Amino acid sequence: MAGFIAPPELRELAHRYAWAVDRRDAAAIVPLFTRDGAVRGHGANPIDYTGPARLAAMMDDLGMFEMTMHNVFNQLFERDADGAVTGVTYCVASHLLPGENPVLVDMAIWYHDRFEQEDGAWKFAERRLEVRWTENRPARRFDPAMMSGSAETLK
Repeated sequence: MAGFIAPPELRELAHRYAWAVDRRDAAAIVPLFTRDGAVRGHGANPIDYTGPARLAAMMDDLGMFEMTMHNVFNQLFERDADGAVTGVTYCVASHLLPGENPVLVDMAIWYHDRFEQEDGAWKFAERRLEVRWTENRPARRFDPAMMSGSAETLK
């Protein structure tokens, strides 16, 4: 495999995916994938959301978190000799667990992506989600008093 200059649409897919997931927007997530597109686990990760109905169900499954924020970082793209386009996207996904004393679960993720053009647009054919590690820590919900300009309100 050799690196190539990726069209901007490939980078934008990851950002649109994060935006759709964080809003639990099934109508926005499904068109990012080919008709038989999938989010699957990588390695020991058992998830499998294949096809539009399962991708939409993935949004419902994320309801176990009060909210999420997916932060997209490094992206690498390659084109095989046969023209297949693959890539890796680095992400830190923050997941707020509900409860009186919320816990933030950060997941360091590598998405192993395969892309295809369908109906004239680049789409995910598959995203394999590899969780590298997780970190749990106490969190605070936003309080407007935090914007008072006083550092005391942030403690």
